[in-house]
Amino acid sequence: MEHALSPRSTRVHMIAGGLLAAIILWPNAGAAEGALAVGLPSDVAKDGVAMGWVINSANEGSARAKALEFCLDFKEAPASTRALCKVVQTFRNECVAIALDPEAGTPGVGWAIAVSMQTAEQEAMAACLATAGRDRQKFCKVTVSRCDGK
Repeated sequence: MEHALSPRSTRVHMIAGGLLAAIILWPNAGAAEGALAVGLPSDVAKDGVAMGWVINSANEGSARAKALEFCLDFKEAPASTRALCKVVQTFRNECVAIALDPEAGTPGVGWAIAVSMQTAEQEAMAACLATAGRDRQKFCKVTVSRCDGK
């Protein structure tokens, strides 16, 4: 017994096949990569800190390169601190948060990558509080909070 497709059924199959092919062949379909680079000297109060981050890059390699580029170009830190920049973490569909004491010459700094923005912010703040010293803890604040992906 032969089975014939109607013209409408044939069109539906062709459209579905075309969409499937586009999804499979589309470069980095749905990809969103993030990275965080940090230049961390032994004495943050004296030498500052340099940071660079990126979200929603096409791939891990470009995320790493951009985060490192932004860290190396972090003008608020001296050249010696920027020279220490390295990618500390890459991430996908996660959030990055950075917390610091904004006053120059203070040691409070922290960062975190987590599944939720709230968790990333809490962990970054905890790290800032731990490094700020008792007299400067109240000045720590989240300065960056972004999520990668959807």
